Amino acid sequence: MGYNISGIAINKNYENDFESLQNQLGWNLEKVAEIDFETASANWTDDKICNVHFTKTGTLIFIGMENCEQSFNLKNDHVLTFALSETSMVFNINYSEKGVEKRSIIEVNDERVEDSGEALAIEKDSEDTSEIIWNQIEVLLGKRFFDIELEEKATQYRFKPVIDLKKWWKFWK
Repeated sequence: MGYNISGIAINKNYENDFESLQNQLGWNLEKVAEIDFETASANWTDDKICNVHFTKTGTLIFIGMENCEQSFNLKNDHVLTFALSETSMVFNINYSEKGVEKRSIIEVNDERVEDSGEALAIEKDSEDTSEIIWNQIEVLLGKRFFDIELEEKATQYRFKPVIDLKKWWKFWK
């Protein structure tokens, strides 16, 4: 059995500015627990859960695969939105710099369904699409995914519904 993970890698550590990151992503998160990296990076993250790990220079967020169908863009950062399913042999890459999408790849069973934008610098040294994901995560985090110790700290959050509260007198409008 291979890896089945999905999420977002960002070239900035948002540990001390996590609320700002939530606002930029349009998310409303509720802290659930402190967990270790092994738990955070486990296969098949639930769509209602968000596991976050910080490196010295980056932020790695694990979310459900369905949440990674769209590209997450941040106006001041470089962002990789990825889905990697070695079981299904499905890979999705959306890479943006400062809010502008630069690269998009969707591959299913070794067939590129989408391949747009300019090749990333690491692509020439990557043997396949999964390796592009691993290598680009390293570029953004400043650390290889496989060098992160399993007992390193991570935090689990739950997506809270965003409720648009209206004043009682505006319900008739």
